[in-house]
Amino acid sequence: MNKFRFPVDQTRNLAARLSLATSVALGLLGGCDRHGPANESFAALPDQHTAALRIDQFQAAASNDKIAVTVGGAVVMVNTIGTAVTTRTVLPGTVALIDVAHCPDQSFVALDFYRRLWVANADGLSWTAHPIEGSWRPLALTCNTENQIWVVGSGTTIANSADHGLTWQQRDFKEDAMFNTVQFVDAANGFITGEFGSVYRTGDGGATWTAAPKISSDFYSYAALFVSPKEGYVTGLAGATLRTRDGGSSWDKIENPGGLTQFGLARQGAVIYSVGMGGSLQRLEGDRWNALDYGTPSPAYLRAITAIGTDRLLIAGAGGTLKTVSAALSVTATKVQ
Repeated sequence: MNKFRFPVDQTRNLAARLSLATSVALGLLGGCDRHGPANESFAALPDQHTAALRIDQFQAAASNDKIAVTVGGAVVMVNTIGTAVTTRTVLPGTVALIDVAHCPDQSFVALDFYRRLWVANADGLSWTAHPIEGSWRPLALTCNTENQIWVVGSGTTIANSADHGLTWQQRDFKEDAMFNTVQFVDAANGFITGEFGSVYRTGDGGATWTAAPKISSDFYSYAALFVSPKEGYVTGLAGATLRTRDGGSSWDKIENPGGLTQFGLARQGAVIYSVGMGGSLQRLEGDRWNALDYGTPSPAYLRAITAIGTDRLLIAGAGGTLKTVSAALSVTATKVQ
């Protein structure tokens, strides 16, 4: 298989210094940096909207065995799996939720661009905010097998909390780069990806992190999904998608005929799916992405995707798009951009 190479985008230093999650969050809130109390709690009210609105701009989704949680701006949507029951919650104050994760203890954690972690119980309806110390900007989070929260962001900063955000430990690598994704595949092995082709990995549960060889051509990762300590996927500019089979030491190109940038990755069963620009939903078949027909696409982009149940996906994005679809959707004709 050929190694992937592409010319460096000369506009990247102007545009790609901020992730899509960051730019959307700032755009939604007009750059306002107003906060409520450092630690605040909020429960969904029974008379709130139960359907997404066109103004909603969803950024991320996660699920447990019973519900799927989708976030964007100050909005949290909770879908009860296998039913039509949906609850829309608007968190108070200035909030920009850009990521969400499910923990093994069935709780949910959501990342606020304004340096807060929002924590909810298994029903996703009552949320409590805890501050994240420092002047850096958090951009992604995950929950490991020990229910520890890991957050990464600007300045190659890593923060972790063993008590769901009450206290934090921080470290950084003193580099002028952003970390955009973080994930643990088991108790020991985790990965971080970011700007300028950065890849960091741990084999001891996060006690130490080691830089892997950089992805070539200053690759800027929008999304990453590792399915084992060896196998992982990243998406980047202009529809680029790469796969590693050796834990990030080398990367190979995956064919993306549509050429649409993909912002989210998820696995349903043994199959990998992606969502991105133009409302695209794709399934990886061999070494090629195939576009799927899920009906009228989102007008701008899809960004959130998570597996629900054993055979369905939740997808969400711009314009209040929030749908559950079958993972066995038929392939549609690919239009090359």
